[in-house]
Amino acid sequence: MNGFAAFLRKEALETRKTWRLWVLPGVLVFLGLTTPILAAVTPTILKMTAERTPGVVIRFPEPTAMDAYLQFMGNLAQLALLVVIITGASAVAGERRAGTAALVLTKPLSRASFVSAKAVSGLVVLGLATVLGTALCIAVTIPLFDASHIARFVESVAVWFVLAAMFANLMVLLSAALDRQAVAAGAGIAIYVLLFVLTGFPLVRDRTPAGLLSANDALLKGRDVALALPLTITVALAVAFVIAAVWAFRRKEL
Repeated sequence: MNGFAAFLRKEALETRKTWRLWVLPGVLVFLGLTTPILAAVTPTILKMTAERTPGVVIRFPEPTAMDAYLQFMGNLAQLALLVVIITGASAVAGERRAGTAALVLTKPLSRASFVSAKAVSGLVVLGLATVLGTALCIAVTIPLFDASHIARFVESVAVWFVLAAMFANLMVLLSAALDRQAVAAGAGIAIYVLLFVLTGFPLVRDRTPAGLLSANDALLKGRDVALALPLTITVALAVAFVIAAVWAFRRKEL
């Protein structure tokens, strides 16, 4: 694919020098640092609040490392996925609106290379941000609580990453196929909400990416979860979305 490596380097440079470096990585770093602290202090805050009401006695269990990891995974499934969707909406549409897509495609760069480089750079940023946020969460959790459940926590994050990668590639497709960034973001959020709804229907959930969205608590708590089919379908969709994005972008006027 003509110009792929050069354009990928351009994407990496832009990520380092623009807002893209701070949004998703910044969110995951913030969650990694603060979630264990919040898990540790929340029972104390709630207890102090309850003590201000005469005659009310509420007993709170002591927080554990499991509480910190469950809260982190909950934030990944909600806040972090929404950030992936919203930031990904500008992947191609933003370049087209700014006119840079037309400029770079006058060089020896194919449309397939343009879209593929966008997808790869997005996945690299997502992967590095996920590793950093996870490592920080573990590093803060160990001194606050203990070193338990780390293996299960990492497994849960890995499953989330596959789902997030699918959404990142979905947004490349929507950004390439739709003319406006806001419309692409809205469509991505609608699909995200639909996936949440499907978690309530086991027959569909266990055969779609919705199975990954609902697996985090079960994995962390050591329960058996059938993930082979949802993982396979999610990876296949992630690849199909990039192929579809190339096809859609080839049909677009710049």
